[in-house]
Amino acid sequence: MSFIPENTPFIALPTALKGKVTPFQLSVLWVLQSYYPNIWPSYTKIAEDAKMSRSKVITTVDELVELNLLQKQFRIDESGQRTNCYRVTIWNQLKALPVPDPSIHAGSLIHTGGSVPRTLGGSTRNTGVVHENDPNYNNLTKTKLTIKLINTFFEPFWESYRKIPTSMRVVSQSKKLAKAEFMKLSRKTQERLLQCLEADIRARSKQLKNDNFTPLFPDCFRYIKNGQFEQYLLSTAKKPTTFKKHKNTPF
Repeated sequence: MSFIPENTPFIALPTALKGKVTPFQLSVLWVLQSYYPNIWPSYTKIAEDAKMSRSKVITTVDELVELNLLQKQFRIDESGQRTNCYRVTIWNQLKALPVPDPSIHAGSLIHTGGSVPRTLGGSTRNTGVVHENDPNYNNLTKTKLTIKLINTFFEPFWESYRKIPTSMRVVSQSKKLAKAEFMKLSRKTQERLLQCLEADIRARSKQLKNDNFTPLFPDCFRYIKNGQFEQYLLSTAKKPTTFKKHKNTPF
């Protein structure tokens, strides 16, 4: 019989942990598991949720890692900063801990948060560093590269597009969709997109000045998706440096 009201969120931990962890360790595990699947709260946030000091949280996290009940790794967030991320590995230790009779404690091992590893048992101790042979290494590297591309090439392009006078563009603009279309472009095109836009703005401004029909710049994502910049790719390509031979040069 369930005593939990319908549609009420809750966090479950295995009863096999009773007598195996301290109240502080239990509190931190509970808080971390409540963030599943995005388990990357800051030490300060964990401290707020668990009603503990930040220093105590740091010590407790290290203890849980030492007990193989938690893995601490790192991720690159949206701003390019390195932050901690966690993987609750209580479930790895269930074979080593006395598991209660499921017929008596039905539902006590229900997984409602945390990360259940593919295999149970065995050591999952983590040093907190993602190495090149770690399966997460490539993903983190790609994330860092994506952030760099966006900050270096997309953001300046977006700002220039947004500053186009409303008399020359549609008002509605979607940055999220524009960013998604930008990421589909080749690296060379991404690097030259801003130059293409600037050339397009000059061309349309000239048409307006001459009282010629000039179409409005569409929503930014459509501008990229429909390739309206492509006619300027050749004209914005960097030409190789050439050296003129002077008449008086003896060779």
